[in-house]
Amino acid sequence: MNYTEFLYSFPNASSTLRVIRHLRNNYQSALKSVTVINLVDRWLLKANLKDSMSYSSAKNLQAFFSEMGIFTQPSPKIIRVLARLEAGESPTAVMNRYQVVIVAYGKPELEEIEIFRDQIIERLGYCPQNMV
Repeated sequence: MNYTEFLYSFPNASSTLRVIRHLRNNYQSALKSVTVINLVDRWLLKANLKDSMSYSSAKNLQAFFSEMGIFTQPSPKIIRVLARLEAGESPTAVMNRYQVVIVAYGKPELEEIEIFRDQIIERLGYCPQNMV
C-alpha cells in the first residue's frame, strides 16, 4: 500500500496539539502514523496517510497544515531519523543514536505531547516560546 506524507514544522506545542486533534477527528481512518519531533526552536510533524484518501481530502489537509505551520525540508540528520523509524527501529534507539527528541511516534496521542511539555516547563522553571 502507498502512503501520502506531509512534513511540516509548527512554532509551538499548541499548534502541534491542534494539528494532532484535527488528524484524530477528521482523518483517523486514513492515518497510518504520525511522528512528532521537538527541535530547539520548533516542532516537526510527519504524517503518513493512506493513498486511499480522496484528492480533495488530501488538499484540505494540506491547506490546514499550511495554515498552521510551514512545509519543511528536513536536515540530513532528520531525514536519517525518519528513515530509521520507518525501518522499524525503536524511537528510543533512534533518539540515543541521533540525539534528537522524538515526542510521539505511531498513532497520535495528545497526552504524550502534553506530558512532554509539562515536564520541560517544570524542569526549566519557565515556559519557553516553543512550549506555549
